[in-house]
Amino acid sequence: MKPRLVMIVLACGLALASAGRAADKDKAAALVRDHRSGLVFFEGRSGMGSGFITDIKGRKFLITNAHVLAAIKAATFKLLDRTVVRVGAASVAMGHDLIALTVVEGGTAIPTVASLDKEAQIGDTVVVLGNAEGAGVVNLLEGKLTGIGPDRVEVDAPFVPGNSGSPIIHVQSGKVIGVATYVMVKKIGPREEKVRRFGFRLDSVQQWQSIDWKRFYAEADVMERVKKTTGEFADLLNDLGRHGRPTHNYDSPGIRSALDSVYMARGVRPGPRYAPGGGQNLLTLLHTASRNDLADAKMRCTYDFFRRQLETEERSREEILGIFDKMLKGRR
Repeated sequence: MKPRLVMIVLACGLALASAGRAADKDKAAALVRDHRSGLVFFEGRSGMGSGFITDIKGRKFLITNAHVLAAIKAATFKLLDRTVVRVGAASVAMGHDLIALTVVEGGTAIPTVASLDKEAQIGDTVVVLGNAEGAGVVNLLEGKLTGIGPDRVEVDAPFVPGNSGSPIIHVQSGKVIGVATYVMVKKIGPREEKVRRFGFRLDSVQQWQSIDWKRFYAEADVMERVKKTTGEFADLLNDLGRHGRPTHNYDSPGIRSALDSVYMARGVRPGPRYAPGGGQNLLTLLHTASRNDLADAKMRCTYDFFRRQLETEERSREEILGIFDKMLKGRR
């Protein structure tokens, strides 16, 4: 091919690509206008969140993430124009971080894909209609569909954790393909990090569990305590490794009980400035404590959503137990 012809072909290709991007932007802007009455903001005693309304088997539902409503108790739901959305019975999806609440009154449905695998493909343009940081305004976050899994999708639309519960919309079809759920950040250098963004698919949900809100929130509180305890065990290991002793107070009952038991027996008043040491007895007590709250949580958590969270915490605790084992062997 002659150089001039090559340049003409490239120019045509660039023009077509530019026209395609412009068309996608127009469609994305139209989605905000067309779906205003399907976007939902909500607020409760402990925070704010977002969701959207859609149809599932001919019935209207409000969809959001389970982790969002687990953290926001007694939420009230409103549209962009502040019209109240009345909701009824709720269900949490098995194997997915999703909740569906029946819509009794208010809002119009945003269509969802019946089969993502048939209606979308990697490289397609998507938008997330986000509610960044609970500010109560819609942000149009554009990107591409970069990955498709059996229960979730990956996109590069720059949503942030505050956008959880927002719809991920396939621009070409105008339909929801997923729910913005979480962001993974991996450091790949001193000043560089890789960010990946994921949403759960609606079309892959096979089973729902009915929610009793009192029990759901009780289990959410159990898991919050477990997560906090895991974090405190990690902090304590850092203390023991760097200073040879705890250097501040710990709120988790198992950790506090082990520390107070050992140091009070040695005539040391419990507090942030424990004496050095503590020895094998302290490590043994902490080793036991790191299992006890997990056993209690297993008995209390019945929802699949929380049981999956518990499995994640168990893996973290196994790593912590491994470190305790090595420390105990070193003291024998």
